[in-house]
Amino acid sequence: MLEQKRISVIGGGQMCEAIFSGAVASGVVRPEMVTITDLNEERLVDLATRYGFATLPNDPQNEGAKEAAQQGDILVLAIKPQFARAVLEALRDELRPDQLILSIMGGVTLDFLEGFFPENPVVRVMPNTPMLVRKGVAGIAAGKNAQQEHCDLVKELFDLVGISYLLPERLIDPLTSISGCGPAFAYLMIEAMADGGVENGLPREMAIQLAAQTLTGSAEMVLQTGRHPAALKDSVCSPGGSTIAGVHALEDGGFRAAAINAVTKSCERMIEVGKKA
Repeated sequence: MLEQKRISVIGGGQMCEAIFSGAVASGVVRPEMVTITDLNEERLVDLATRYGFATLPNDPQNEGAKEAAQQGDILVLAIKPQFARAVLEALRDELRPDQLILSIMGGVTLDFLEGFFPENPVVRVMPNTPMLVRKGVAGIAAGKNAQQEHCDLVKELFDLVGISYLLPERLIDPLTSISGCGPAFAYLMIEAMADGGVENGLPREMAIQLAAQTLTGSAEMVLQTGRHPAALKDSVCSPGGSTIAGVHALEDGGFRAAAINAVTKSCERMIEVGKKA
């Protein structure tokens, strides 16, 4: 059971906060069961103060990471991919074979991770920042030593902060290019729609709220009705009306192609990052 597991997290960045603040808010994970280590001591103080996490300062030799890793039943690797090799080298001989390794490092493959931890169950997860408000999405890919019980444990964690999908590793990068990068695309859409409202006389704060709530409601329509987005779009576009005029303007500006290209370029960059680990 997840609530009985001690969780050690290497890296106290934004994604760490999004996942574990949401998990704690769910009531299943207790903050004292989560130990976070990071080079930034101010960040650790902030996380401990706001959420009650146990913290442990790290250092350039990764002594703090070693100590934290030894404490956990689950070791979460939440560091930047460019630092992966140095940290994994430091932890290579510190773990018990039964410890579950959960990596949220973008682009870092299961093969790469298992090269350092050949006996451990390893699971690769790509989460996203809306987990902070428990509306996240995660893709989960299991390594060769990961059993169903390990996958169930990881899925239990990420279902606390949104929804999760078990999938082959080859689909992790495409998933991430939508769910991981997509929030930035959505924020751009909200900002742009709000700018349009301001240009036409709406107060800025109201325009932002209107745009954000409209995207939220539209997304819920897709999720709850199960209808194709194109069908929902068509249901809003009255003949000769203002909505189809706006859709025409978006198509004329290359909106659809730009969105497809954004996802594709993000996916390509994820693959490039993984090759540099």
